[in-house]
Amino acid sequence: MRSFPKRAIRPWNPKRLFLVATFLVLPSLGLSQKQGGPEAQGKQAVLQRKKFDKNAFLTWMKAHKADETLLKEFEKEWKVGPDSRITDRVLRKLIPPYRKAMNEVDAGSPKGVLDLTKLLLKAKDPYIKAHSRYFLARALLDEDDPEGAVLVLADFVTKDSGYSLMDGEGAFYIGYSLALIPDAGKAIVNLKAFLDLYPDAPERYRANAAQLLAELEAQWDSPLHAIADDMKYCERKLRKEQTGKQVETKQLDIVDKLTKLIEQLEKEEQQQGSGPPKGNQQSKGPANQSSLSDGPGRVGQLHGSRGVKSKWGEMKDRDRKKIMNEVQTKLPERYRAVLERYYRKVNRGGK
Repeated sequence: MRSFPKRAIRPWNPKRLFLVATFLVLPSLGLSQKQGGPEAQGKQAVLQRKKFDKNAFLTWMKAHKADETLLKEFEKEWKVGPDSRITDRVLRKLIPPYRKAMNEVDAGSPKGVLDLTKLLLKAKDPYIKAHSRYFLARALLDEDDPEGAVLVLADFVTKDSGYSLMDGEGAFYIGYSLALIPDAGKAIVNLKAFLDLYPDAPERYRANAAQLLAELEAQWDSPLHAIADDMKYCERKLRKEQTGKQVETKQLDIVDKLTKLIEQLEKEEQQQGSGPPKGNQQSKGPANQSSLSDGPGRVGQLHGSRGVKSKWGEMKDRDRKKIMNEVQTKLPERYRAVLERYYRKVNRGGK
């Protein structure tokens, strides 16, 4: 029966480990141990992190012809205490392609994610890239694609740090998405790092992270946890119509684990006697030690579809084909794979 390594939840230096964990969740980033090992990669990544520079952003605004009204409005909001979307509102006013793509995403237009991705890949400006990448990840998560969201967010926290006030939210959503996949071990590491590294993140995110972390850690040592993760894995693959050998093998493994667990519980029950527990006595069966919760769903609705699926169904065939043609011919492999999966899911109504 699978057991989880205790070292995954031992104390650590959070400032060093957070971006190490980011690389661990995504080998597709192209980093390997031949480049100095995970710790060396983590130290290198930490050096790339930086705080948001308000004065640099004001200079950027002036370079993009922000008028005095917008500059004064930004300064006023900053003085009161800026929310994480303060820069997004500025970009929408100053960058027409960004405004167009974000309006499409907000309205649930199926073309919104494609236009945002094209803008991300075309842009040289770090502010435009950072905001496009973050909201692309959120749009993917809206349509139940945590795998794609993790891939995009890993780029966001390593390449776009310091160009918005959304760094903490991006770090939270990596852990949240990993819990949805589910990959509990890496979710625990990333959620702990988020809580340590972003004490000033909005309370909504910190409270949800703490709750989800507590649930994941409570399940960690239960043999049912491993089985539940395997079942969730199979469920996600089957919903995506992926029924290959790996899924079949995993399903057989689940049956085998459940059979062994039932046999173990029956033996323990026989050893304790057939009578019910007396007083405050508790059964030693793992099913009573740790009940499986609903996992990330209990954290609250942090995202939700904007009606993309219904709008996709209302489109003409030629317009849907045009979008898919652009995805398949005008995007690099990394983002082509993500958007192909996104549109397949939208086309199937999210199943």
